[in-house]
Amino acid sequence: MTSGRSRFLFLLILSSAAALPAAAAAERGLTLEEALATAERRSPELRAAAAESAAARGRLAGARTYPHNPEVEVEAADRGGVDGSTTDRGVAVSQRLEIAGQRRHRVSAAEAALAAAEVRQRRRRLEVRLAVERAFAETVRDREMRTVARSDLELTRQLAEFEERRLEAGAGTQIEVNLTRAATGRATHRLQQAMAAWLRSRARLAEVCGLDPAAPPTAVGDLPEAAEPLPPLPELTRRAVATRGDLHALRHERESAERRTRLERSLALPDLTVAAFAAREEGDDVAGLRLGLSVPLFDRNQGRIAEAVAAASRQAAEVDLAELAVGRQVAAAHSRHRAAAEALPALTGLVVDNLEGSLDLLRRAVEEGELSTTDVLLLRRELVEGQREQIEVAGEMWLARVELELAVGGGVGIAIESEEDSDAD
Repeated sequence: MTSGRSRFLFLLILSSAAALPAAAAAERGLTLEEALATAERRSPELRAAAAESAAARGRLAGARTYPHNPEVEVEAADRGGVDGSTTDRGVAVSQRLEIAGQRRHRVSAAEAALAAAEVRQRRRRLEVRLAVERAFAETVRDREMRTVARSDLELTRQLAEFEERRLEAGAGTQIEVNLTRAATGRATHRLQQAMAAWLRSRARLAEVCGLDPAAPPTAVGDLPEAAEPLPPLPELTRRAVATRGDLHALRHERESAERRTRLERSLALPDLTVAAFAAREEGDDVAGLRLGLSVPLFDRNQGRIAEAVAAASRQAAEVDLAELAVGRQVAAAHSRHRAAAEALPALTGLVVDNLEGSLDLLRRAVEEGELSTTDVLLLRRELVEGQREQIEVAGEMWLARVELELAVGGGVGIAIESEEDSDAD
């Protein structure tokens, strides 16, 4: 191998090593903080959650309003007799009274339902914020993958052009040209895949922010270089059981269902109707008071009581199931994060650093003409795969952190506030 060819191959290796860790030229777009603020303003999910809370407040206002309006009755009649005819007339005002505490039970159930809706709104806010961070992390990861694929394609094209010129000059072989062409084809395909993944993640980021997916933003940020320390798993599990908004919402819904059962039982008791009337009959004034009481002989609200009891039982089961699932979710997210956090320094220190450091050892082989096209392609593949794995693990660590935030209910990371902090607001 000639010394000119060796120097060219060595320069290609150095340029590829320098290009792989570098990020693509930043395109103007959204930072994570800007994306979170945009989602706060524009997210349809947050608007829907706010509407659910408003509806629950409306139902509470309805429960606090006495459900029975007074009734006014007016009557008139002609009375005929031997002495002539007279007109009887009268007016009566009646009011239905709930005497078994139905209104109190109705308000109590509505208050618990409102508490559930408000907690769910805060939980939805956390979920939207974490969905934004998840989409943001995926966009940053896919952008870095695109950068690696573009650098890989540039290197293989340069190498293919160099081998074709050598073949034309009679110094190369067709096998070497075919190898570089095949490598260029595979690198082109990987770049196309990386571009498609990057566009998909940008569209997803636009969607969760409430922006137009047809004109998606670009995430402006970097992947984490190291893991932040986490609290112990038992502490995270206890925090999740104590503070997760969806668990609190289910508990409030269970309480509302239990209060609804008491309401339905009270509705089986009769209401009292009180009426006051005044009339003129046959020229005499008549006034009095009338009391009425329904007799629950047939309809004792059996069906609605049974339905309410079943609903309360179902809500209690859902709370138990959710509490059992919390530990598994926290443990899975914690394990996923720990695995990525342990792999990232290993990849950085043992894969990328060693590959870059081995360039010094390969320098003498290049200058002495011992490096072939196959050697360059092999080294290129190791550099690219090492960088890809590093990006994947850094992205996995970020996504696992987001998953852990969701499993615990916030408060694990810095960017996402906890549901307890949101409650305080």
